[in-house]
Amino acid sequence: FFNLLVSQFCGVYAALAEDIQGYAMLARGEVILDTLKAIPMKRWNGFLKSLALDQRVDFEEGDIGLPGGIKTWEPSLAHPTTQDQIIRAGGDTDPSLPWPIHRSSSDESSMEKMVAKTIQKSLQKYLGKNGTDMSTTEGSKQSHSSSGNSESL
Repeated sequence: FFNLLVSQFCGVYAALAEDIQGYAMLARGEVILDTLKAIPMKRWNGFLKSLALDQRVDFEEGDIGLPGGIKTWEPSLAHPTTQDQIIRAGGDTDPSLPWPIHRSSSDESSMEKMVAKTIQKSLQKYLGKNGTDMSTTEGSKQSHSSSGNSESL
């Protein structure tokens, strides 16, 4: 009986937490709108011009980039990724032109996956983060077995 009661409380709590979060977002939105109403239009337009949202923002050196963004810098190890999320294609960025056909061989993608795993393992070792689902390499198996032999002697 108590398990059912606790389960019911957990379900109600989860639903209430979502509702409370939604109401908090609405309240913040009202505060933002009230603040925007108090700002003179000339000052707001000056702020928008200072953002330079009409200028293209490049992703890397040499990219043409897209307009409407704000460029920020972060440390390269803050969010390590091994696969580029941007599919690059040469040519003009005219929206009326057709998208280029992306061709990749299965050998290339499997090689990329192998390199990606190796990089992730190296980063985890370097940063001192040992995951429980990480498989051990042959070198670490030998070091564990040799350390076990030295302890038993």
